[in-house]
Amino acid sequence: MIWCSNMCVQSMDEAPAPWFPAWGIKFNEVITDPRLTAAMLLQNRKDERWLLLGNPTVVSERHLWAAWLALRERVISDKMVSKSLDGEFMRLIAGTHQMSVAFNRSGIQTGDQQAWLIRIPEWSDFDMDEMELPSYNGENDDDAYELMNWIEAEILPIRPSPSLGSLDRLGINYDQNNEDINIEKLVLTHTAIVDVD
Repeated sequence: MIWCSNMCVQSMDEAPAPWFPAWGIKFNEVITDPRLTAAMLLQNRKDERWLLLGNPTVVSERHLWAAWLALRERVISDKMVSKSLDGEFMRLIAGTHQMSVAFNRSGIQTGDQQAWLIRIPEWSDFDMDEMELPSYNGENDDDAYELMNWIEAEILPIRPSPSLGSLDRLGINYDQNNEDINIEKLVLTHTAIVDVD
């Protein structure tokens, strides 16, 4: 599958997006202090490509890849709002300019019991206009399980899926009477226009 830098997808309906390095996790106890859990992750991760996203902020593999493409583009063009890769990724997922809003929308929150442990894949600085998404071969699994131990969580056998809770958590307005709402399209649009003035 080929993805374009402007986040258009060729053959989007024909083939599923590749697996993104995201692990659904369940904390041993409900989160009472999100900052403490985030600090434990920050202390024990190998680099800034590891982060936690609250559940249900992530709606699909495409959502994660769209944020990844937008992040890559901003890094290469030196147009990041955040000072770190993980912060910028969270900002793009949250669809906002404001970092505090990004952490509130896309980060873990008090009362959460589930989250997503994310590893932002590496990229090439070449071929900015068109590229193939990297395939995941399990090279970060051991690090993911080690981080799960540090933050007292276990893996869940789930992948991202759209829900109305995702729209609520991300602050996306929608017609509650519309039974045919396409949650993924709303979220992808939210990510795509985050920096449009």
